[in-house]
Amino acid sequence: MKLLTLNTHSLMEDNYSHKLNVFLKAIKKHQPDVIALQEVMQPINESESSYNCITCGKIKSKNGNHGINVAKALKKEGLSYYYIWLGIKKSYSKFDEGVSLLTKKEPEEIKEICLSRFDEYENWKTRKALAVRIGKEWFYSVHTGWWGDKDSPLENQIKVLVNSLPKDGQAWLMGDFNSIATEQCTGYDMIVDMGLIDTYNSALLRDNGITATKSIDGWKKGDLDDAIRIDYIFCVKKENIKSSYVIFNGKNEEIISDHYGIIVTVEREII
Repeated sequence: MKLLTLNTHSLMEDNYSHKLNVFLKAIKKHQPDVIALQEVMQPINESESSYNCITCGKIKSKNGNHGINVAKALKKEGLSYYYIWLGIKKSYSKFDEGVSLLTKKEPEEIKEICLSRFDEYENWKTRKALAVRIGKEWFYSVHTGWWGDKDSPLENQIKVLVNSLPKDGQAWLMGDFNSIATEQCTGYDMIVDMGLIDTYNSALLRDNGITATKSIDGWKKGDLDDAIRIDYIFCVKKENIKSSYVIFNGKNEEIISDHYGIIVTVEREII
């Protein structure tokens, strides 16, 4: 089983068409079973899309939705993925922004988890997670806020997220957690202290794990070290993780976002 996560920055990226093509070629090459995307955008003023995607939440999918662009193009290449979209908030004054999942197998159950203390379309700090169940396990696309934020602190969001996990079975939490792995006593430590397993640490084969090396949206200039790990794939129960590699970092596929992605290979199929 292969899992991939990427904070795409999608429609905000320069040379969008080229970067979309880079992404598509990589998906065709690696063929992950589940793809988790964050910062998935669509133009606010576009009409509702007729594409057969699964919409979770109140914001309908529209023409120009980044995930729909991906799913359509993959289908032309002979790769069929179910596309699940959760719109969350207004972004950059001109986009609906949300999180998405693309899955090879059909989702059997879907849920939306509001992580922030509020659910306000106009508030850029609104945070939600999208989760789908396939067989006996759950797959999440997650984009959290920051530790200590006075409006909606990450510590509260983590508690909500962990409380949403199934009591039985496996769950995979994939995404941008805005929390530096080497920073002690903040988000990352809280997540692992609550029992979640970082697949990077469990992997038999792995690289340096770095998912950002420059100033990225949402972080003030100077807040980042030269190389940090803030994107993760966590799981609830211990697994045999064959490998964990950073992707779209200029070494393993071309850079296409202000984040790099992660691709994890698990030594089994989806249960």
